Amino acid sequence: MKNDIFNEVARMHGVTAKEVRSEIEKSITEACKSQNAPIINIGSGKVPTPEEVINHVLKELAKSNMN
Repeated sequence: MKNDIFNEVARMHGVTAKEVRSEIEKSITEACKSQNAPIINIGSGKVPTPEEVINHVLKELAKSNMN
């Protein structure tokens, strides 16, 4: 499912899925530089993976759609 997201974004922007994933990783790493950033609490490691962030976002969207 997450690969589908990477592939779709890549298709929309004329780049590869690998490039999309790389850019997401860069953004996550940058966001994690702030000690107070909520993104730090996502995932199991020090810096969450793109898949962990996507899972988190999808869960939050599902919760907000239920209200």
